Amino acid sequence: DLGERASEACIKETIEKTDLGVRVTRLVGIYTSPDLIIEYADGNRWQPVAMTFEAEVVSGELRMSDETTDYGYFLVDRLDEVDLMEHHLERIQDAVKTLPDAIIK
Repeated sequence: DLGERASEACIKETIEKTDLGVRVTRLVGIYTSPDLIIEYADGNRWQPVAMTFEAEVVSGELRMSDETTDYGYFLVDRLDEVDLMEHHLERIQDAVKTLPDAIIK
């Protein structure tokens, strides 16, 4: 939103989707690729630019929202058992590497 920092958007979106209040601790990376095009049912197409943040939960209880279909905590080495979009998997795998600098792809 206008006037909003990226970290503020992360905090707001996390609350909206999970009811968890978080504190952003680091930028994992910025991701985009001309090979990844999302097409919606209405025909709109776009190339996403995603920022992935690491955050610490500081309040709230994990819950469903109008924007979620399921929730939970998962072991990284068992994510192949989770219904997960492939481009999200790359970002999760990068996050657990805890690299000293943000990844830019």
